[in-house]
Amino acid sequence: MLKLRIVIADDHPLVLMGIREVLERDPNVVVEAAAHSPSELIQHLDRSAPDVVITDYHMPDDALHGDGIQFIGLLLRRYPGVRLLVLTMLSNPMIVASLYDAGVSGVILKQHDLTEVSQALHTLRRGQRYYPPGFTKVRRGDRENPVQQRIDALTPREFEVLRLFVQGHAIGEIGEHLNRSIKTVSTQKTSAMRKLGVESNQALIGFCTEHGLFLN
Repeated sequence: MLKLRIVIADDHPLVLMGIREVLERDPNVVVEAAAHSPSELIQHLDRSAPDVVITDYHMPDDALHGDGIQFIGLLLRRYPGVRLLVLTMLSNPMIVASLYDAGVSGVILKQHDLTEVSQALHTLRRGQRYYPPGFTKVRRGDRENPVQQRIDALTPREFEVLRLFVQGHAIGEIGEHLNRSIKTVSTQKTSAMRKLGVESNQALIGFCTEHGLFLN
């Protein structure tokens, strides 16, 4: 059996170390590189495309390539032959679903044990997409949670706007980052605030912090 060639990317050294340790137990896998930022990952992929990329969803402070769905979309367009596994703390069903709609091969929730990375690779070897444990159950079960209902009502575009806003970006910066007009970004932010039931920027940040909405 040919070994899967893997490149991993995360801005947290401990996470990279943990993933590498899990992967190195698998005799059918070889880790070719570990990147700490989107730009570093792109530089490696331009030199040598592996079979699978395992990347964090949220790697901020990269003005060149961004992060989140924008960066994931770039990877999918630029390296169509590479299968993409996305690591994230975001368990919002609409965001997870949007990643699958974009074309990723699997989503691995950081809340789960890192051994799920190996399970995901085994699933990819069978030619199937990998789905996190309980993904369908989460989508159904959270309907009775009023807070989760409000969060799940956000569209992926609204979610991205809020994520960048909570990180401290101004509306104009968000528009430039997401290639949207200031009016569109402002409208999406207002719509998201209405769905979450908050009426001020301070209340919005407080809500997101309280519910761990954008933890890495």
